Amino acid sequence: MRLQEQEKRTAGNESTADLYRAVRNHFECFNGKRELSLKEVTPEMVYRFMEWLREKGLRVNSVNSYMSNLRAMYHRACRNEGKRLRESPFAGLRLRREETPKRAVPAKVIKQIASLDLKAEPKKQLAADLALFSFMACGMPFVDVVHLTRENLIENGKVLTYNRQKTGVLIQMEVTQGMQFLIDRYSRPGARYLFPVLPENATHEQYKYCLARQNGCLEEVGRLLNWDGKLTTYAFRHAWASEAYHMHVSISIISQALGHTTEKMTHDYLQYFSAKEVGKAVKQVSEKVGELVRGVPLFMK
Repeated sequence: MRLQEQEKRTAGNESTADLYRAVRNHFECFNGKRELSLKEVTPEMVYRFMEWLREKGLRVNSVNSYMSNLRAMYHRACRNEGKRLRESPFAGLRLRREETPKRAVPAKVIKQIASLDLKAEPKKQLAADLALFSFMACGMPFVDVVHLTRENLIENGKVLTYNRQKTGVLIQMEVTQGMQFLIDRYSRPGARYLFPVLPENATHEQYKYCLARQNGCLEEVGRLLNWDGKLTTYAFRHAWASEAYHMHVSISIISQALGHTTEKMTHDYLQYFSAKEVGKAVKQVSEKVGELVRGVPLFMK
């Protein structure tokens, strides 16, 4: 398991490596840190580990993530060792995803953030500006925002192009006036990055520290607004997707802007319409049919 974690880091897949490390730590703790051979991993052990995770209070989707990654690591270990087992100890494992509340920030809160005067508090100002840039840049992930350089601006700075750190998907968009304003605000001669967050040649651990600091500052911004929701970097990604959806932008365009490989992934981001909004649409679409069903003559309209 340590070897697989290191292989992921060497390949630059730091997030997956972090997840592998978390799985290993939990599995070691569950096992009393004793070493196991592959054949000692039984269906009973797999089930007990899953129950152990649940008893720790982890959410359903977190348990699912740990179990699916443990399964992947186990199967890869078997292949690397040339083991051909009759049946996987994970064969009967059924992982069902739990629907979770959407993490989008309401548009009115984003407007309030944009209206804040934070000049006296530079750290909060930077945190707010990075969140606003993320929103205006089609929900660009924080990791991609902080790695932007002048090389990402093409066609005389009119177009922003980048490859998502997570998937490598190429995304291009026009630079809006709001985005340009924030880029200019933090422009520094000779600086590698557009925004003053990461040091040059930053390690993954340094990035994680910056991410935690950003989320901490966003929490403080939320308190300034007396908003009882949770402000995180990811919330602004969900916010852009939901706002675009509510403005009737097609799912395919939203999916492309987010850099998703499937539209199913995009649906998980969306904050769905309220019952009142759906009711209004239902009325618009089916009102005339309903009138005919009720026997209301068309000439009375």
